[in-house]
Amino acid sequence: MTVLDLANLIQYREHAIASRSFGRKLGIDLPFVAYAFDAGECISNERSVLTRLIQVIDGTLMVVAATTTAVTAGQMIVIPADTPHMLRADERCRFIQIETK
Repeated sequence: MTVLDLANLIQYREHAIASRSFGRKLGIDLPFVAYAFDAGECISNERSVLTRLIQVIDGTLMVVAATTTAVTAGQMIVIPADTPHMLRADERCRFIQIETK
């Protein structure tokens, strides 16, 4: 068993997006990535063949698809496979993203 301290998985970088992959380290086949977005950062034109589970650790993540959804600390959003979307941080935000079938 492995215990992860979600609040300390990844640190912010000024004017940047930081990411760290944990799948191999944890011995799991599916992608598991921690992200830290500085305010104003975004990833646009995202789409995956897998369903994405995004758990916000701190801050607020804006998920833009057919509508815009604010996901705050402690909340999780499920993005179905093949759903085009954008991830945007209007304020600093850290989250984990797990992809599953």
